[in-house]
Amino acid sequence: MKKQSVLVRRALVFTAIVLFSAVAVGLIGCIAVGSALDDHQTRIRLESQIQALSEAALHPEEAQLAGKAALSGDMVWISDADGTRAVTAYTGATPETIQNRLTNALLGYESIEKARIGGQTRILAAVPVRDSAGDIQASIAISAPVEGGSRALSLAAGFVLGSIAAIVAAITGKRTLLERAVEPIQSLLSVAVSAANGNLNVRADESAPGELGELGKAINNLSTQLAENMYTLILERNRLKHMIDGLSEGIVAVDSEGHVTHTNPALEKLFTKQKPDPHLPDSRMTVIPDQSIWTDFDGVIASGEPLTRNFTVRDMILKLTITPIIDEIGVTAGAVGLISDITQSERLERTRREYVSNVSHELRTPLTAMRALVEPLKEGMVTSEADRMRYYDIILREVMRLSRLINDQLELSRLQSGTIAIEKKRMALDDLVYDVCDRYGSIAREHGLELNVPTDFSACPPVFANADRMEELLIILLDNAIKYTEKGSVSVSAVWDDELVRLSVRDTGIGIAEEDLPYVFDRFYKVDKAHSGKGSGLGLSIAKELLRRMGEDISVSSEKGVGTEFTFTIHVYRKPEE
Repeated sequence: MKKQSVLVRRALVFTAIVLFSAVAVGLIGCIAVGSALDDHQTRIRLESQIQALSEAALHPEEAQLAGKAALSGDMVWISDADGTRAVTAYTGATPETIQNRLTNALLGYESIEKARIGGQTRILAAVPVRDSAGDIQASIAISAPVEGGSRALSLAAGFVLGSIAAIVAAITGKRTLLERAVEPIQSLLSVAVSAANGNLNVRADESAPGELGELGKAINNLSTQLAENMYTLILERNRLKHMIDGLSEGIVAVDSEGHVTHTNPALEKLFTKQKPDPHLPDSRMTVIPDQSIWTDFDGVIASGEPLTRNFTVRDMILKLTITPIIDEIGVTAGAVGLISDITQSERLERTRREYVSNVSHELRTPLTAMRALVEPLKEGMVTSEADRMRYYDIILREVMRLSRLINDQLELSRLQSGTIAIEKKRMALDDLVYDVCDRYGSIAREHGLELNVPTDFSACPPVFANADRMEELLIILLDNAIKYTEKGSVSVSAVWDDELVRLSVRDTGIGIAEEDLPYVFDRFYKVDKAHSGKGSGLGLSIAKELLRRMGEDISVSSEKGVGTEFTFTIHVYRKPEE
């Protein structure tokens, strides 16, 4: 059976108390007031009646007394020198109560009261009868039934008293019953309002009886659960915010009206944020100054279909992906745009395509040359021994060129994969630099160039490097400098401090265009875009990778038609601390 509510119980008790008080007080009041009114009316009538009877009793005609009493239905007794007798019809002896009142009246006492006579409650009055001289001649008693004519008035009085009792009971019951029930409800309401306003630390009183205590416990459990959920949501929101803010891609979110609701720092880096301008046709232009992008957002919100396209901003290639946000009822609630800088990936893709093309070209060139020489030899078309030897020399050079290309490619791959171990140790640069420059001095003179070493490398401090790789680096840089310098000179110099030695190879050659400088260390890069001769285009890539593996760096500065300077760093050797 379902447990009855404490509020219902208190309301029922309150109603019962009010009704009981009203009925009980009204009934008692009705009876009391009715009885009092009836007594009062009867007493007034008896007083007037006994006065008339007293005057009549002075005459000997008792029939006159009986007649007067019969008119009102009362019973009359008289006591004089002849004794006590009933004037009206009454059977039996005079009741003791009547006799006592008559005797007292003979003594001069008057009385009017209720008395039981003949099994009825009646009003009994007894007075002495005096003559003109004031002497008591007799006593007379009269008994009348209680009047019943004031019922309506007694009912009205009972209703008024019952109403007053109901009001008093209601006020008392309100304080003792209802207010005790309302106070916990008000407390629960205050707790619920505080929780709704975000104060989830407030707690309700669980000690209240019945369902109020259960409701308080439920509110506390709800507050605890909400606090845990809020903590989880805040944690997830912060985590998501950090994730979004940490992305390298720009993110912008809009609502269903197209208003910007969120951006991340990466977006501001991709686009120059403009100051708000009231004259702009679209306020969103301060976030992304490209109207076509916002047109795309509006189109995605209207159609509910995602969109992806590439566009260019300054020297960047950006990829725009807009995805609609669909709510639980299938309505587009906004859109999220992801803007990625794909410049590097596009460049890598272009490099990959160029790499394949360059490798094919570099392999095809010597193979084509060898085929063009081998076919005449095979067909016996070259009859002169001198020509055959010349053909053999060309074929050998092409084979060696092909071998160098393959070896360079393999070495670069091994360097980039980390499979080659480079051991560094203390070494002096002077002997290495002078030895390499002596060997390349004759080659430079053959090209009509001067190879200068203006720096006194004997004063250079020892460095921490790998001698074989240092020699390889110098050979790569000197070889490039001589190849791309038609006249002038090539110089090897260095500067140093307590930390680093900066070694430079400078030429007065054709130089490198400024737009090509970022790509000089890419595979197969050549100043000659036709890739016609002068190396495989892998030397500088190998040099940069060697230095990277040794923890060093290389840079280039150049001016078209003036010359080029490559500078790389080498750490100064330091004795290990004992």
